[in-house]
Amino acid sequence: MQAIISSTVILLAGIVTLLGAYLQTRQIKLKVQQRITMIARADGLNAPVTDIGKIRDGILKHADVLVRQIFALGTSRRWGMHSGSGKLLLLAAASACCIWFVVGYFLGAHYIVTVILCFLAAFFLPHRTLMKEQQKAERKFNEQFPDAVESVARILRAGLPATAAIRMVGEEAQEPVRGVFRTISDQMAIGISLGEALGASSEKIALSDFRFFTVSVNLQYATGGNLVFTLETLAGIIRKRRAIRARARALTSEIRLSAYVLGSLPFLTVGALLLIQPDYLTPLIHDPRGHFILGLAAGGLLLSVITMKKMMGSVTNE
Repeated sequence: MQAIISSTVILLAGIVTLLGAYLQTRQIKLKVQQRITMIARADGLNAPVTDIGKIRDGILKHADVLVRQIFALGTSRRWGMHSGSGKLLLLAAASACCIWFVVGYFLGAHYIVTVILCFLAAFFLPHRTLMKEQQKAERKFNEQFPDAVESVARILRAGLPATAAIRMVGEEAQEPVRGVFRTISDQMAIGISLGEALGASSEKIALSDFRFFTVSVNLQYATGGNLVFTLETLAGIIRKRRAIRARARALTSEIRLSAYVLGSLPFLTVGALLLIQPDYLTPLIHDPRGHFILGLAAGGLLLSVITMKKMMGSVTNE
C-alpha cells in the first residue's frame, strides 16, 4: 500500500513539475511576445493576433490568477503579488518532493503523516513566496509615497488641478506608486469621480499612509481649504512615521539576531551529533516514540519562531 502511494505521489509530483515548467516558459514567451508587439506597433506594424492565440493567452492569464489566489489564501492584500502559476507549481512540487524523501524515506514516518506534511509544504513555500513579494511591494510603496505626495503638492502649487497632478505622478513615478496613480487617472478619464477612484484604490492598497492621503484629499474637496499645505504636512508626517519604524527596527536588531542564533542551535547540535556520534540519535529516527519527540520539538521550535516574529512585528509595524 505504501509503495503504491509513493509511486502515485512521485507521479503526481512529476506531472505538476512538468506543468509548472510549461507554464513558466509560456509566461516568459508571452512577455517577450508582448515586447515585440509593442515595438512593432511603435514602428507602424500591426502584428496579426489569431483568435486561438487570444483564447490561449486568456486561459493562461486566468490560470495565473487562479493559482495565485489558491496559494494566497489567508492574506488580505494581494496587489503586490506577481508570480505566475508555473513558478508557484514548481515550488509546490519541489517542496513536496523534498518533504516526501526526507520524512518518508529517511525518517521512515507513517505515509499518512508524510502525505499531510507534503501538502503543507506544497502550500507553505509558494504562500511564503507570494507574501515576500507583497511585503517587498508594500515596502517600496511606503518608501516612494512621500515623494509622490510632495510631487502632487508641487503641481497643485503651480496652478494645475488635482486630476492633472495625479496623472503626471502616474506617468513619472516609479512602480508600484506609478501603477496606483495611473489606475486612478484612468478611472477619472472614464467619468469616475476623484473621491470614488481614491476610495477604490485605498480599499485595494489597504495601507495607512495611502488612507490618510485619500481622506485628506476627499475632505479638502468636500469642505475646501489649502490642499497644498495639507499634502505637504501629510508628506512630512509619513516621513516621520517611516523614520520611527526604521529606528524601531534598528533597536530590535539585536533581538532578531538572538532569535536567529537560538533557532539555529538545535539544527547545529543535531548536525554535530550526526558527525561525531551517529548512533546517539538512532532512537529518534527508528523508534516511533522518537518520531513523536521530533514532532513535538519541531512544533515547539515553530511556535517560538512565530511568537518572536509577532512580537518584533508589533514593534516595527511589519
